[in-house]
Amino acid sequence: MSSEFKPSILDLSKPDFDVDAYVARLLREKSLDELVKEEEEMVSSVRRLDSDVHQIVYENYNKFLTATNTVRKIQDEFNQLDTEMISLSDSMKTISGLIGNLDGVLGERREDVLQLGSSYKVVNSLKYIFDLPHVLQSQFDERNFGEVIRLFKLAEDSLKRYQDVPQVSRVFEKSERIFKRTENQLMEQLKNPASGAEVVSEAVDLLLKLGRDRIEVQKILLKCSEQSLRADLKELERSHSDVLDLVDKASETFIPNLTLIATTHDRLFEDKRNELLIVLKTEMVSLHNLVSKVFLSSNDAKDCSIVVRALDRYFRKVSTCRHVIPGLDFLSSTVELINDVSKHEIDLSLTRIKEELRTVLSETRQNLINDSNDLVSLSSKIEQIFVHQVKTALANLLLFTASDVTFANLPPNDFRLSFAFNAHERLLVQAFNRFLELADEYESGTAETRFADARVLLVFAVSLQHLSNKSAIYLLNLCREQFSLTSSTGLTNISEVISDIKLRAQKLVRCFAEKTGLSIGENLAKGCTMLVQPSATPNSVRSAVRRVVEETTLCDNELTNLLGGDIKQKETRPNRRPITSALDAARDSLWCERIDFHMQIHFNRASIMTAIIKVVLKIFIESVRSQTYSKFGVEQVQVDCYYLQRCLASVVSDEVVVNSMVDQALSSALKRCNDPVLVHPSRLAQLCDGNSNRPGSQTSSLGY
Repeated sequence: MSSEFKPSILDLSKPDFDVDAYVARLLREKSLDELVKEEEEMVSSVRRLDSDVHQIVYENYNKFLTATNTVRKIQDEFNQLDTEMISLSDSMKTISGLIGNLDGVLGERREDVLQLGSSYKVVNSLKYIFDLPHVLQSQFDERNFGEVIRLFKLAEDSLKRYQDVPQVSRVFEKSERIFKRTENQLMEQLKNPASGAEVVSEAVDLLLKLGRDRIEVQKILLKCSEQSLRADLKELERSHSDVLDLVDKASETFIPNLTLIATTHDRLFEDKRNELLIVLKTEMVSLHNLVSKVFLSSNDAKDCSIVVRALDRYFRKVSTCRHVIPGLDFLSSTVELINDVSKHEIDLSLTRIKEELRTVLSETRQNLINDSNDLVSLSSKIEQIFVHQVKTALANLLLFTASDVTFANLPPNDFRLSFAFNAHERLLVQAFNRFLELADEYESGTAETRFADARVLLVFAVSLQHLSNKSAIYLLNLCREQFSLTSSTGLTNISEVISDIKLRAQKLVRCFAEKTGLSIGENLAKGCTMLVQPSATPNSVRSAVRRVVEETTLCDNELTNLLGGDIKQKETRPNRRPITSALDAARDSLWCERIDFHMQIHFNRASIMTAIIKVVLKIFIESVRSQTYSKFGVEQVQVDCYYLQRCLASVVSDEVVVNSMVDQALSSALKRCNDPVLVHPSRLAQLCDGNSNRPGSQTSSLGY
């Protein structure tokens, strides 16, 4: 018969299960996603079965050890009994022979012998009675309390019967005092937290034989057990070095003590189990609170591996207690602790990431103070530090889901799903947010970042731009792959993260352009407003204007080294007609193009330089507008504008920006002069060329 007609071969629990047929059916009927899900369910089932088998083996092993010890003890007792029986048999044979011999000798005086034997018994009994205090003291000193009680109980009735005899009365008093001391010693053993389980069990048995109230003994046992467990807790709280040491010591002292107390109490007072559970739960809560406090007080993300090992051991011990002591179930509290500890480790990793970023940014500021010009390596270092720290944090969190970690096999809804979600949202997404918060601090210039070099903003912006282009996507995909996450689980969209990073990069580069432009522009304004009424026609470009060109050239070189050349070819415009009169200036000011100071800045040299030069020329225009000029003053402004237009137009993405703003400056100067006369264009070129070709040329007597 074919396999299609034998449904039992597809049943995993049947003896004739056919693996090949089962796999073929799955491949034929299920999709890839369903096959992956089927595999995950089977792996999870196998792990659960493996854990159950380990637990059963552990319990059976304990029972086997107990049975082995019992059998060995019984065997030793039988061997001893066999030896004693052989000795007794030999003695009986000897006695029988002696009796046979004596029977012939003493047969005639049998009555006398019987009377003598009776007298001997009486004398021997008296000797035993008078030696009883010494015997009881000897047994007491050897801590054979059971034998003391047995001997006293045997002689108690006889001693009471002849208590009116002075000698017997003294013997009874001495024996009774020893008996009372024995009873008190048993109570001390019961109350002593250092007493072992066997000693306590023997003390309880003997006290019950003595007639002590059963409820009283049970309450004393519970109270002493509670004191013993609390003493263990105090020692744990005082002597542990780290969380792993705490869990190991708790596994060696507190939990075994807890188990022995439960076993002893159940054997002696099985009907009082509810009272026992109340005590055990109270002390277990105290242990759980102590362990939780130590776990959550960890403050170094590097200790994550130690934390995971300790957490796994604690989970296994709590799971074992649940099976060994029915009714003492702290599994749900332990699972909650595992989730809390995982969140705590995520927060520690976040703190470490932000601290490392602050450190590298501080080092970047220090390097720039020391005139370091390697902006490329500084930018790469910021990005590399962030990527390295995030990958390290993700690797640490993967320890929580390792195959050898017991709690990793919990049902997904108990731990793994929420943990994976937190790894993505609480760690990775928040790590990006921490990075962006630092960017906001530098962009707003608060606290210690207020006086930072503007180039720090540029380096920071470039590192964010590079991060958004490649590394951010890599980290987000890596996290989703490592923790088996899908976009359907409510995760933050990758495009949102990338968009936020690019937005902060744009803010930083704009802030850099504004700060750099303000710095250069303020120096230009100060240099150009010192003398606005020269007494002679200009013969060179003012030194402040030359410094502006030098500073923009230096900035342009740094941007070239950091970003390379232009990404796209600079736009070409038709040559503009030079302004030759005040009428030309007024006409051109009507048709000049509108300058947008808030347009997007691209991460290339020309775009950033355009933003900087806009700010510089805007300050220059406002400086010009705040003054009035003579004829020679207008000529000086014309020379400066021509020089700025010729030197700055080559470093911007659109030279119309420079042309338009320079024309506005010159037009403003013309409007603020009663008798404006402009320098001929040919002479402008001569003044600028002569100045640039003579590095050691002198300025005019007016300081220009």
